[in-house]
Amino acid sequence: MNKSIQHIGVIEKIEHAVVHVRIVQQSACSGCHAESLCPASHSSEKIIEVEDRSGAFSLHEEVRICAKPSQGMIAVSLAFVLPLILIILTLVAVHAISGGNEIVAGIAGLSILVPYYGTIRLMHGKLKKRFVFTLSKIS
Repeated sequence: MNKSIQHIGVIEKIEHAVVHVRIVQQSACSGCHAESLCPASHSSEKIIEVEDRSGAFSLHEEVRICAKPSQGMIAVSLAFVLPLILIILTLVAVHAISGGNEIVAGIAGLSILVPYYGTIRLMHGKLKKRFVFTLSKIS
């Protein structure tokens, strides 16, 4: 697992020392022959901001954007694993406190996501510093 996470993208905008790269994220099943029939297959465009002071890149250039695998694991943990753990812990705790009221436990379990993702949004600046991407030219 020493390989970096890589995507090919196109430079959309360059502002000061920040390069905005558009990448197309495709679902894991995008190569399947039944993709056109499957509702689970999809792709979406994302704009990734990469700090680059080299000045070696130009608009509309195709580039490779890279990140460490550990960054991917942290992102998955923050986006999916921790919220799932919070939901389960909240469900169990509220279910026990409320005397077995499943509706209250369910609402509380889902409601815990509001402050969680609100906190993630407030930490945007810190997280942006932690998730560092690099650019390289495609040879």
